[in-house]
Amino acid sequence: MGDVVDLMHVARFVAAPELIALDDLTVQDRRHLPEHWLHTLTGDRAWRVAEVLKRWNGFGRPIMSDTYTTITASLVDVALLTSRGEWFLLYRMTAADGDDLYYLGGRPVTENDDVPAVWHHFPASLTRFYTHLHNGWYDTAGRTVGPLPLRNMFRIDAFEWGILDGLSPDGYPDPSRCVATFHSGGGGYLCLYIDGDAVRGVVWSSDEPPYFVDYSTYLDIWTNVGLGA
Repeated sequence: MGDVVDLMHVARFVAAPELIALDDLTVQDRRHLPEHWLHTLTGDRAWRVAEVLKRWNGFGRPIMSDTYTTITASLVDVALLTSRGEWFLLYRMTAADGDDLYYLGGRPVTENDDVPAVWHHFPASLTRFYTHLHNGWYDTAGRTVGPLPLRNMFRIDAFEWGILDGLSPDGYPDPSRCVATFHSGGGGYLCLYIDGDAVRGVVWSSDEPPYFVDYSTYLDIWTNVGLGA
C-alpha cells in the first residue's frame, strides 16, 4: 500500500481508466461535473477526504449509517476518474486487513437524465443518495457490494430462476415486481419490491427461495460487509 492510487489494479476492472487533475479539465468537462465534485477536488488529500465525508454525512448516512461509519474510518483519498467518456469519483479505502479497496461513485442523477420507471418508486432517502451523492457506488471488482447505477438495475423476471421450481407462486414475492438494485458479488441481489407506494426489500438469489426484508437495513448491512466491516 502506497500513497498513490494503483491505477494498474483499477484497470483490471475498469475500462481505460484515466485519472484527471482539476487543472486539466476543459470548460466542457466542468459543465458535466457536479459543483460539489469540483469544490472537493480543489484541495489536498485531507481536504478531499473531509469534503466527501461531509457529503456522505448528509446523503449517505441517512440510508447507510453503519457504512458511513466504516467509510469515515477507512477513506484514504478521492480522485477524479474517467472511463469511456463517463466521470466517476474513485475512492481509495484501507480495509481492516490493510488491503486497499477501490470504489467508484457515479455522477449524480440530474433532472436531464433519463431514469427507469423504478426511479419513481425509490424511498426518499435512496432518491437523495442518487441525486446528491452518486448514481451507483460500488467496488470496482465486478460492480458489486454497493448500490448499482440506475442503468444496471433489472427486473428479476428478465431471467429464469430454477430456485422457484416446485414452489407455489403465492409462496414467494412476484418476480415482476422485484427490481435488482444491488449485487452481492455472489448469486444474490437486493431488490426493491414495487407495490404501490409501499416500499419493501426482497433478497433474491440462485440458491435459496426469495424472501422479504427491510430494504434500507439490508442495503446498509450488505454494503458494509463489502467494505470488510
